[in-house]
Amino acid sequence: MDFTARILIVTRGDGVVDEAATRLNRAGLNTIAAKTDEEAEVAAADFTVEGVIIDAQGRDFAEAVALTRRLKGAAGVRPLPVLAVADLNEDAPGEELFASLLRPPVHPAQLVARLQAALRVSLMEEEAVLRRKTVVAMGEAETDEGGNGTAAEPLSILFVGAAAPQFIALKNALEKTGAEVTAAMTSFTAFDYLHDRSFDAIVLNALGENEPAFTIVAAMRRNTRLFHVPAVLLVNSETFTDIDEAFARGASDLLDSHVDEADARQRILGLARERQRHELTKAQFEGVRTPAVVDKESGLFNPSFFARHLGRMTRRAKEINRPLSLAVIRAVAPPNIDKLYRESAQRQLGGMLRHLVRAEDMASRLGAGAFAIVMPGTAKAASQIAATRIESVVDCTAFESGNEDRPFQLELETRVVELRAREDGKDFLQRALNKG
Repeated sequence: MDFTARILIVTRGDGVVDEAATRLNRAGLNTIAAKTDEEAEVAAADFTVEGVIIDAQGRDFAEAVALTRRLKGAAGVRPLPVLAVADLNEDAPGEELFASLLRPPVHPAQLVARLQAALRVSLMEEEAVLRRKTVVAMGEAETDEGGNGTAAEPLSILFVGAAAPQFIALKNALEKTGAEVTAAMTSFTAFDYLHDRSFDAIVLNALGENEPAFTIVAAMRRNTRLFHVPAVLLVNSETFTDIDEAFARGASDLLDSHVDEADARQRILGLARERQRHELTKAQFEGVRTPAVVDKESGLFNPSFFARHLGRMTRRAKEINRPLSLAVIRAVAPPNIDKLYRESAQRQLGGMLRHLVRAEDMASRLGAGAFAIVMPGTAKAASQIAATRIESVVDCTAFESGNEDRPFQLELETRVVELRAREDGKDFLQRALNKG
């Protein structure tokens, strides 16, 4: 997560949740500890809490559900993703309240990654709702791409590796729930499937050796399309020792081959549902991209929608006390380049920007050679890093000049500002446009 979120940790003793809290603090996600439900409610009332982790091991799960309801009630209009570590091997009443429910054994790195993902999805869902409101306020209807109100498709799971008995049993258990399961015996076949189709989760056989499972997971984490697909490694806990490396490579969970079938099924399906939720939210973003709000030359939002929605975003940021940053980018071509090629390069840059920002960021073309990116939940320092990353990509891009031997590069002038307490959208943008 880009902003410095404050995370409430509810645990009565040492364990994986405490270890995760230490890692969260090192990652810049400041934590508040509460040993009782009462302390948790006080902390939620006194501090701005962005997320919660509840250690529900060894206690009645219904108590964790009741606490979650109270904490969400105290949060009011602020989204509050709650994660819990609980001793469950079947669905439980109230489970839908949690952004993620993890079943032991849980690794600290796994818990940190799931929390960061939950914070990201929460921000995405909130921004998707805000954009729909702006589109409706402009008198527009969403496109069919948003999947508004449509039921989620059956979960799709990819199995990779030799057909061990544990694999076959788990495959049968998942298919009984209605999930669609595809098997790939080799890594080559797996990548063919991953290239051609979309999966909600991938399960890799690491019973005999860590490779190629480690290689496949690492490759997925380097691929923008596959980055968010959860990867579960099936291992023998009695002989598997590379736990930290597995999570460092990008594993989402480790599944012991001796684990109860119901527990194994729930661990995989839980991750797959989280992935599907992420994809449905991305579809909602596409649903607001109507011709009336999109600049046809760049594919970015047009100035009219940008101005309207920026006002809504600034009001929301101040309402829930969350950072909001704005980057204005000016693209300058060498003076000896003809106007035709300057304008073509600037349009291409707009198309590039759409794919260089997060789904929840609003990128817009303000005018000839001028672009803006609004980053919700992001402080100035993190926004500056994002802007620098964009500049580095553009620096490596050559544009056509009319002379095949002499392509040219655009020089970017970027200004990043963070919303101030008394600013509205208009003043916020004006300050970003000022070069002084």
